[in-house]
Amino acid sequence: MLYGTAIEACPSILDELSSVPAVGNSSEILESCNNPQLFFPTLDQHSIPYPETCFELDHSKQGDWLIKNRSSNGGIGVRLFENKNELSPDHYLQKKISGINFSVTFLANEKDIFVLGFNTLWNENLGEEIPYAYAGAINQVNLSNDFLELAKQYAEIITQEFGLLGLNSIDFICDEDSVYVLEVNPRIPATYELYETKYGDLLREHIEACRHKVLPTDKRPFLLRAHAIVYAPSEITIPENISWPLWTADRPPAGEVISQYDPICSVFSGGKNSAQVRDMIKTRKQSIINKLL
Repeated sequence: MLYGTAIEACPSILDELSSVPAVGNSSEILESCNNPQLFFPTLDQHSIPYPETCFELDHSKQGDWLIKNRSSNGGIGVRLFENKNELSPDHYLQKKISGINFSVTFLANEKDIFVLGFNTLWNENLGEEIPYAYAGAINQVNLSNDFLELAKQYAEIITQEFGLLGLNSIDFICDEDSVYVLEVNPRIPATYELYETKYGDLLREHIEACRHKVLPTDKRPFLLRAHAIVYAPSEITIPENISWPLWTADRPPAGEVISQYDPICSVFSGGKNSAQVRDMIKTRKQSIINKLL
């Protein structure tokens, strides 16, 4: 059994489905990585920087502080901290840093990693409650090699500390002075799609890393790719006669009602330069909206 983003909200499901062996990190690893009171002190042990973090309610921390939900993913549950907010056990506060959001996608065997690539992450404002929704990524980052090497070193340390296996990713934010770790995604990340082949080679390598702790050794050709999520600007019903373009995925069935701000589907693009790829993504997202409205 392979699993992705949804499992993070309830890792214990893996134990309940123990009769079907899961290929990936264990529920214990998922729980540890998603526990900020364990994850960030582990970074402290290795002097790995991360945004200032607070686990107690402090109403003086407003304006440039975020409130985050440890059980959420895809930017859902992240918003600016306000005086009216309460802090449940699943929430924590983190200093907002302005910079470039990026991630590293990699295969791991508990000790070593094989970097597939670095990705610039996009977010989209879906209203007051979801101002930082994950909107997609392009597998190219405009950062110095020194910063990218630093991110790789942090990924290696985190892999060894938590015993990561198979496909994972780590999110960072970078300002002019430093690279800060935001979180680890200890499961098949959305950005794996930017590196998969039409033959499913990457999923086979994920299984090989999980079951036999074997990592690839070959250097593969770089293909510039991007993907994006199309969110519904208003409530939409998928028409019976819709014809989905080949560059879409995660397509809902005909007749399904998509609520405002819920995802409709994913779109993909590739090209020779980032400007071309970004423009194609923007055009394709709008094409889907026009088709449905």
